[in-house]
Amino acid sequence: MTMLETIRKLQSQGHEVEFYVRKDGGVLVKRIDNERYPTGASGNARARELAGTSLSEARTKQLKYATRQRRGKKTSIDEDIEREFQRVKKKWNKAFRSKKGKPHPAGYFGKGRIRYALEHYGKEEALRRIREAERYASGIAYSKNVQILAQFIASAGQQYNSQELLKLSQDLIDNAYTIRDEWIQ
Repeated sequence: MTMLETIRKLQSQGHEVEFYVRKDGGVLVKRIDNERYPTGASGNARARELAGTSLSEARTKQLKYATRQRRGKKTSIDEDIEREFQRVKKKWNKAFRSKKGKPHPAGYFGKGRIRYALEHYGKEEALRRIREAERYASGIAYSKNVQILAQFIASAGQQYNSQELLKLSQDLIDNAYTIRDEWIQ
């Protein structure tokens, strides 16, 4: 039974029902008699209850999925992490300003990345990721990229028995915090 049919049934039973039709065609009940339902579809649920109708099983599953997606609990972010995030985000946006509305290859530094790190890995990992983003925005290469380059040079040094390459690999690791991103190429 559609929501409009449910409303008609309630009105035929003598209830006064106030509702509106949304732009997408959905119907939301705002008031039944003197009882108001200002948020969401709580009025629809009450209307179905009074009329003795229910949603189909498929529609119930769909609504559960849709509301879970929108109203999922987000991990709260500590004040110190939030401050660091905002500070680095300003630096990131300044370094990777979009030209003519096109996205920069470096991507967007959003709070979702940090929230994900907090949920799955903890506070230390979230702070580490913020610091890595700050380094990258400053032009310094990600520490993981420097580490991979140093391993590549070390394996070449072992393969060719070259002490110079092994020393270069160690120097890269020792000075990883100063290696610029463009130098890696």
